[in-house]
Amino acid sequence: MPAEVTTLAIDVGATRTRLALVHGGRVAHRVESPTSILVAPSGLGNGLAEAARNLLARANAVNGAMAAIGVSLAAAVDDRGDVVQERDFGIPAGGTLRVALATAFEVPVAVNNDANLAALAEHRHGAARGHDSAAVITLGSNIGLGLIVSGEVYRGANGMAGEAGLLLVPAVSTSERGNSRRRVDAGRFGSAPSAAPEGYAWIEELVGGRALAAAASMRRGASVQETTESGGAHARILTREAFADPALRPFAERAVEGWALIIATVSALLDVEIVVLTGSLAADAAHLLNPLRRRVAELVANPPEVVIGSLGPDAELIGADLFARAALGRAANHYARAGLSAQSTGERR
Repeated sequence: MPAEVTTLAIDVGATRTRLALVHGGRVAHRVESPTSILVAPSGLGNGLAEAARNLLARANAVNGAMAAIGVSLAAAVDDRGDVVQERDFGIPAGGTLRVALATAFEVPVAVNNDANLAALAEHRHGAARGHDSAAVITLGSNIGLGLIVSGEVYRGANGMAGEAGLLLVPAVSTSERGNSRRRVDAGRFGSAPSAAPEGYAWIEELVGGRALAAAASMRRGASVQETTESGGAHARILTREAFADPALRPFAERAVEGWALIIATVSALLDVEIVVLTGSLAADAAHLLNPLRRRVAELVANPPEVVIGSLGPDAELIGADLFARAALGRAANHYARAGLSAQSTGERR
């Protein structure tokens, strides 16, 4: 599909959602909103459609209409583009989002997991380029993992391959369960609310960005920068400046230990050539890369190369664009084989 095609790329995260028009592989116009605002009052599908209309209205004189939509979700997605499991921050199960966007704009809509799309982008254009196997770990509010196996994104039997944030860590419950969560003590990883099965916590509940910020909230120092994300202020506790604060340093050390455990587990199972760290948390923690590499080398006999992604926070958007253009190409091939035009099927091109 020609690179000059304009697509709408959407990245829905646990705390924030970004929409961008991508033209020729470059982000041309963008908007960002708290995910919670898009979810209320009429659901995420309608919220995304309205945000997309507003973005198109602002950029229409320059870019014109988009040809396809690519959606990156912080959720497991099957090969139809349906969400496998509802997420508690507003992503509904099933094909609701895909159908809502396709109905609103009458263009092909391609939906995939955010880490899968980050992996696609980093493998095609970024730090994993030229590698036959790679693991791309997205470090944000939560933790995701996109896998490249034999040069292709590996999705698994149900689209749930790479859910690294759901790796189980032994933990002891210290409170009764309420609102589906109870407080647990996970030893070196600290104490946190968890919705994992009894006796465990999910690792993203301990060393994901949201968890680390919550754990440090009682010990914030003057050196900690604040960033507005999803309508609230979250402590940036892994920056070089924050690491200099003795009260906050243990949280960086906890992050290194947890991330090294994830990398060691992936390495033991898949023996990947390279691990790419991407996302807002990875950018803040770039100065911790050497300690992380050393810890991985202590845990793994043949450690992979560990690097920071080269596409920055736009990896998911670039991946969504690539996936949308691939879907547009598949649709065109389908119509050609059937002797039909896109217009005859009701899709605007």
